[in-house]
Amino acid sequence: MNARPRPPRRTLAALVGSVVLALAATVAAAGGTAAVADSGDDVHVEKTTTETGASGSSWQSFLDLMLVPSMPTSYQPADESPGKDGPRACPPSRCRDFRVPVPSDVKVTSSMVRVLFPTGYKAKKNKKKRYPVVYVFNGARSPYTRWSVGTELTAITKPLKAIFVMPEGGIGDEAGMFSDWKDGSWQWETFHTEILTRWVDRKFRTTGKRAAVGASMGGLGALIYPARHPGLYQAAFTLSGAVDTNLMVANILPPEIAKAIGVSPPNLLRVWGNPVLERATWDAHNPVSLAPKLKGVELFVAAGTGSLSTVSETTDPLHTGYTEQLMWTGHRSFLAALTQAGVPYSAWVRQGGVHNWPWFDAPVRWGLPKVVAALR
Repeated sequence: MNARPRPPRRTLAALVGSVVLALAATVAAAGGTAAVADSGDDVHVEKTTTETGASGSSWQSFLDLMLVPSMPTSYQPADESPGKDGPRACPPSRCRDFRVPVPSDVKVTSSMVRVLFPTGYKAKKNKKKRYPVVYVFNGARSPYTRWSVGTELTAITKPLKAIFVMPEGGIGDEAGMFSDWKDGSWQWETFHTEILTRWVDRKFRTTGKRAAVGASMGGLGALIYPARHPGLYQAAFTLSGAVDTNLMVANILPPEIAKAIGVSPPNLLRVWGNPVLERATWDAHNPVSLAPKLKGVELFVAAGTGSLSTVSETTDPLHTGYTEQLMWTGHRSFLAALTQAGVPYSAWVRQGGVHNWPWFDAPVRWGLPKVVAALR
């Protein structure tokens, strides 16, 4: 008789996170305060942990983050909109699109990348100067151009001495999840970590130092690539990322049911297989499980705590405070896993927030200069 598959076990980090969250609620109920900055109704926490073990001070930092509530503030970014691609988003003096050559045995929906060069890259006086590379990964419903179209990335990066590479990562039903798919459809991890990095280093003046940055689905790639490819990236920055894939099990439902309850594609059975029978594959692509492998990477984490209702909810049910709240649930487990493993990180957490591109500008302004500084 075949043994019945066991349900996925809760990780130690998740258990610890639950206990600490309960403690946070007790402290809050007793009138305890977190180390937060309050500017009107806009509340956020910035914490840096540098401990090498799960010490009391690092757990206190974690607790401070957990005390930021999920509720709306007066802060309302612009509603989600496609934006316009063009010279402002991709100025010819700094920006260019390329199609990366891909071997026939590696399949991706598109090998297009947008490269944003540092100011003065083409100047004669700088022709021998080399730069670190920051890979900026797209979300599940956005093409490779969206970072430069939907955020202030072009303006924010103007003083930063690095090359910013925005590759395609799949969209919608074929959103790549930064993985080589179990069913063999796509090889996004191979494309990004092997083909693209070699192409960039051959074509541009690079130092060999790299960082991975991403929002939403892109935040998943920004974490699993450094964990799964030690030494390839020296820094990582996730913004409102999909940092706990255990929360994505609903994406294995039949399409008609998934659509009815608003689950986003793709069907993860195709990507990582059955979450019970193929548990090892799921864990191998889950930042919570991979947290110990991030030790040695300069790590930056930004997120909002979300809310039940936001400005965008009437026009786009995905890019809302509710989605940001769901993402924050994953961050609780992920930050607990980092703390338990003694992995240092810097975190920027803001009360409320909307899971859309305009909202990402504030954490980008906070984190991107730190990422580039880490690559010096």
